[in-house]
Amino acid sequence: MKKDIFKVANKKLKSRLIVGTGKYKNFKETAQAVKESGADMVTVAVRRVNILDKKKPILTDYLNPKKIIYLPKASQRNGWMEISKTRSFRR
Repeated sequence: MKKDIFKVANKKLKSRLIVGTGKYKNFKETAQAVKESGADMVTVAVRRVNILDKKKPILTDYLNPKKIIYLPKASQRNGWMEISKTRSFRR
């Protein structure tokens, strides 16, 4: 049986599943769910991304952005303005 490879923007993905990160109680639980699902991509609500308080954990502390593709998701109300203000998930 031929292995199914999914390609997006020259990246080979093992899974077509995209996991939303907003439903979990903490980042540790989120990371565990993503790992167990086998997903290569996650959606992240931009308004929930902590970029101001360096003492608080951020999602990239738990999900390596070199291994997982982050898809920013903005609310319809603020849209691209939210995304442009918080473009970088890294510290």
